[in-house]
Amino acid sequence: MIESAHAPGVLVVGPDEVGIACRYKAGPFARSTDEGGHADAILPRGVPVGYYARTKRDRRLALIAPGMVRDAAALLRDRPEYMRATEARARICPTTFCILRVGESRAADFVSIWQEIAENPPLFLAVGGNCAQVIAGALIRIGAMPRGWVRPGSPDGLFRALHAAAPLARIATGYAEFEPDEAGGYLIRLEG
Repeated sequence: MIESAHAPGVLVVGPDEVGIACRYKAGPFARSTDEGGHADAILPRGVPVGYYARTKRDRRLALIAPGMVRDAAALLRDRPEYMRATEARARICPTTFCILRVGESRAADFVSIWQEIAENPPLFLAVGGNCAQVIAGALIRIGAMPRGWVRPGSPDGLFRALHAAAPLARIATGYAEFEPDEAGGYLIRLEG
């Protein structure tokens, strides 16, 4: 179901939902731009978290590097275009979301998996251990994607695979503004 294609609105992620945010992706059928694209996980209640290469200079392409997890505060500091619509628009960084209902128990398991990844991040490998593949592994562990699938190698591949595995997932695109809510999560305001 396509909720929004560059249309204003608010994406509310429930306590029983998880998903992905594909950065620099202008819609469900568009490919990520030459910025390379990136995928972050969306935890219950819209909390973003991502897997990155730990490099001496941020935004540097790494083939092999130590891995790291960025939480919402680190994303706001290091990748403001992923958290603030004005920054996203300035960098031409639309985000396409794929949000699926998995139940509160599996959503809680997804949070726990990301805590494990943050505490003991795997080695970042451009091929075989990148953002999309780490997220796919977490989604497979909670049963949101079939185990037999080869983990997608790119954010676009992850989006297509997740949408194929969960055709009733909610899809939304826009310049994303993550606004903290009273429950400790985020409302995701989408601007066109």
